[in-house]
Amino acid sequence: ADAERGSWSASERRADGRRQTRETKSVSMASTSMMMRCARSRQPLRIECAHKKGSGSTKNGRDSNSKRLGVKVYGGQHVTPGGIIVRQRGTKFYPGDNVGMGNDYTLYAKCEGVVAFEYKAKRNRQYVVVKELPETGDVTPTALAQAAASKGETLTRKQKNLIKYAELGRPGSRTYE
Repeated sequence: ADAERGSWSASERRADGRRQTRETKSVSMASTSMMMRCARSRQPLRIECAHKKGSGSTKNGRDSNSKRLGVKVYGGQHVTPGGIIVRQRGTKFYPGDNVGMGNDYTLYAKCEGVVAFEYKAKRNRQYVVVKELPETGDVTPTALAQAAASKGETLTRKQKNLIKYAELGRPGSRTYE
């Protein structure tokens, strides 16, 4: 009975025959009793079959499509009626002569011409203007290019191409030898 309570003599023999003092025996008894308590408190292993992974949510993972804003036709370039010049949010550019503005602040050409960006200092605003092309009547650009070539003027690349394709004829009417 005294051995169970831990009040034995200063040294005792262990199972392997070595002597053990009271202090070391009490430590080993405490550790074994702790292990016994932990073993008794454990419940049988339960396996739960989850059909979804129980992971937390992330705060990332979303992105919007690009809106493709900006200047579509730059200064000095040709634009046709209804052609979009600038797509913007708000009025970074204001409509000037021959330019209209849509509900989403898109600037578009009202007539055929050349785009120009003007800066008016009165209100510190930048305006987009379409300067109309000079009226040539019923003369086609090909006829104008041929007239310039006959006068001996220097031709632009566009005029050279117009003359070259006029000599070849329409694409469907060509005959190859």
